[in-house]
Amino acid sequence: MKKWLFLFLFLGVCPALILSLPRSEAREDTAHISLRKTAATGKATQEYVVQKGDSIDRIVQKFIKNAPHRYTMIKELNPELKDLHKIYPGQTLILPVLEEGTKENIPPAAAQNGKAVPYQVKKGDVMSRILKRQLNLQDADIPKTLPMVRQMNPGVADLNRLSIGQTIMLPAISLLTSSPTALPSDWQGKQKAEIKPLLPPEKDMNLLKQLLSRNHGTLIRKGSYFLPLPQTGRVNIDCSAIPVVEFDDGSAVLLDFSNRIPKSLERLIKANWKNYSVLKVRPSQDILLILKETINASASYTMKKGLKPVLLEREPEILISLDWIISQKNTVATRSYFHGILLVSDKTRLLPLQIKQYAEQKGLQLTEILDGDIPVSSPAVKSPHPQSLPSIDTANRMDLIYNLLIQLGYSPVKNQELKLLDNTTTGFNLSVKPDVLLKTDSREILIFAKKPPRQLLNVLSRQRKEVLVINTRLSKKANLGQVLSALHLPNSFDDRYAFYIAEKGRKATITITLAAVKIDRKSGPLYLIDSNLDPNLYSLLRTDWKAELVRY
Repeated sequence: MKKWLFLFLFLGVCPALILSLPRSEAREDTAHISLRKTAATGKATQEYVVQKGDSIDRIVQKFIKNAPHRYTMIKELNPELKDLHKIYPGQTLILPVLEEGTKENIPPAAAQNGKAVPYQVKKGDVMSRILKRQLNLQDADIPKTLPMVRQMNPGVADLNRLSIGQTIMLPAISLLTSSPTALPSDWQGKQKAEIKPLLPPEKDMNLLKQLLSRNHGTLIRKGSYFLPLPQTGRVNIDCSAIPVVEFDDGSAVLLDFSNRIPKSLERLIKANWKNYSVLKVRPSQDILLILKETINASASYTMKKGLKPVLLEREPEILISLDWIISQKNTVATRSYFHGILLVSDKTRLLPLQIKQYAEQKGLQLTEILDGDIPVSSPAVKSPHPQSLPSIDTANRMDLIYNLLIQLGYSPVKNQELKLLDNTTTGFNLSVKPDVLLKTDSREILIFAKKPPRQLLNVLSRQRKEVLVINTRLSKKANLGQVLSALHLPNSFDDRYAFYIAEKGRKATITITLAAVKIDRKSGPLYLIDSNLDPNLYSLLRTDWKAELVRY
């Protein structure tokens, strides 16, 4: 009997865990998982649902009465149980299966190198229905398979009398295919088409992989993933059927698209590895919702809908509206987000490169999704060279006035002597040197930093020359206002102006709002701002909005 006990050990530790099958022969509803024992003292196991009136002592007497260290074995198989004597009806326990010397001494089927699948009977199950559903058998093929099932279940007296919760062994597909006589003749040609894992479309999976790579995650879809379980064994996951996502914080998420992972295995994983989680998702689910659930299952990151615009800068105020925002959990930083996702309706609505570059400087990576793909910029499309914001600012207030006049298109001169009277008519010469002299077709304006004497002002008035005295004790903005008023140029002070990008029928994606002095000119408005502007933002405003801005 010892060799048969060892054989059952090889079949697996938990009946709810499904043994690893060859990938080319795995069924859609097979878990693609094996649990391999790492200790030679392991036992085959079974699941037991606690009934009303049960106690741990009663369960031990019923199932493992004569086993040595029986309470220790139960504790090892159920690590989530803190107290063995506190159980409740409906709770599922994993119990060791002992060698039954009193039963009919029929050796279990030579399980074809361990290729067998445990199945737990559910309400309404009959054997024919189980075989058709689990093995894809036709009615005509059931009689050929029943002898094999009977041989694999020597402890079941009547396969037609199964009880709910009972565990039986079924031949794995690889076991059936290894014997041509046991395989329905019309199955061999269909098998490959029927065993494809139920996953989202390849396009969606590729998008998921790209998005995860931008969010500190790696999607593993090939090979096997090994997860050791202390005192119990090792889980071997086929990543082609159950993809695994690893994050850089050490957490990992198993994407169970077709409910392949039994609850018993899920409990074992959670009990032994706090940083691993099993995520039940549907292949038909929106790939962004799958991404959200995956990221939220990580230890350090979270993903949520963008319900309100994100503030990138206070002055000028830069707001960006995102469809999805990925950020860090439990952060003490004032700005925790690092990735934003935008859904774009057509390629003409893609964000300008300047905005993306500016956002990256602020620590926010932007990803746009168009028709289920992340658009790739053509190598021929180069990022425009950022332009610096022009400035008229200077420490000398009169130089500031001079620079403003130049910016407005005038031709002022500085410190030029202007003769007012000569000795041929008055017997003496009189001249003046204004800080800035401005001549237009109909006007002559002398701009001084200090007020000239009254006699000089009278002479200038008689000669129809205008005088503007700049009070340098006032603010720069006030001095600019003096000049603009003297020039009779329409202007707006203390206003805020917004520039935005928006799709028709949607809220603005980008809004840039800045405080400025707006000067209305024939050639278009000029905006004077008193702070610096990022070269990428200035280039965007200059090229896309044709906005002319100058710092004062």
